[in-house]
Amino acid sequence: MNVFIPIGPFAIPLNALLVLIAVCLALWITARAARRAGVKAEASVWLILLVGLVAARLGFVVRYADAYLAQPVSLLDIRDGGWSAWWGLAAIWGTTLLIGYRRPAIARPLVKGMSALSLGVLLVVTLAALPTSANRPLPALPVTALDGEAASLPSFAGKPTVINLWASWCGPCRREMPMFQQAQEQHPEMHFVFLNQGEDAATVEHFLQRDGLELNNVLLDRGTEMGHLLGQRGLPVTLFFNAEGLMEDVRLGELSRGSLAQRLDALAVDD
Repeated sequence: MNVFIPIGPFAIPLNALLVLIAVCLALWITARAARRAGVKAEASVWLILLVGLVAARLGFVVRYADAYLAQPVSLLDIRDGGWSAWWGLAAIWGTTLLIGYRRPAIARPLVKGMSALSLGVLLVVTLAALPTSANRPLPALPVTALDGEAASLPSFAGKPTVINLWASWCGPCRREMPMFQQAQEQHPEMHFVFLNQGEDAATVEHFLQRDGLELNNVLLDRGTEMGHLLGQRGLPVTLFFNAEGLMEDVRLGELSRGSLAQRLDALAVDD
């Protein structure tokens, strides 16, 4: 499910917003039940949430350990969106049961609050797994190759396709490029398209030569039509399309090796 909620110039994924709402609800329910029982549970709730957060991140890092070992500092960058819901829930309930065993007076409030949180997380996992017929197809936008010839994005249908929106002035975009170059070498069964936003061929060619990049399917979107279509002004943005040419996922912001590997695995499964 690729739904984003616009907040001024930014956009927040609906899934992240739902998890945040579930956390707030869990805090409220726990505090309310604790007051009725005449006990305090705030510190325990925050401890449980912290343990769950760390476990969710650790579970994702372990799954894509090779990617994170190639760039260890990236495992600390939680902005890449790499989380394991199941590891997080297991840690939350393990910690809840342990605290409840040691402090029986707050066991019931904690169980009520964590049950609400768990239902919220399970809702997010279910929504993310649901197929949807509303996924956007590869758009027929006026894009060109570096030699000036017209190109067609829908022509990439037939294989899973990754489209990266970038510009040479964008620092996060430049950091992603070596990772994408390696990914296109490792996944010949997929198309990788590098759709430059707003720059001319000379600028793009100079950038590629300067950084020693050998990228396939470098195209120009001089009018930033793709960004307008998505309603996104920031870069980078990476779009993931299945072999039928329908968008399965979108990532706003910089990808890590682990978060890219997760999305490529999902495309491979859908293929």
